[in-house]
Amino acid sequence: MNMVSLEKMNQMTSKINKVKDWIDDILEEDEQCTMWQIGFIEQLMITSSSNCSYTNISLNDLTYNEAQDIIDDLYENNNPTDTRQQYEKMRRAGVFK
Repeated sequence: MNMVSLEKMNQMTSKINKVKDWIDDILEEDEQCTMWQIGFIEQLMITSSSNCSYTNISLNDLTYNEAQDIIDDLYENNNPTDTRQQYEKMRRAGVFK
């Protein structure tokens, strides 16, 4: 290999290492939850039937993945307040067949 090839190879590996570092920072498990997640949890706590499970949690101490699990649970047990949304949810569930 000549010097130009080695130099290009070094540049490519340094770029790959920078990308890995960037991706590792994003996928880090201890990443704090986002403000969007906190707002969505607070909104779902009003209408979800599983809100009693999460009344004593500190939203600022949650990790991204923990917040996402809470959002999934609250959304799955969400009871919309709008009667049209309630009707659509019941229709999809097959109540009127």
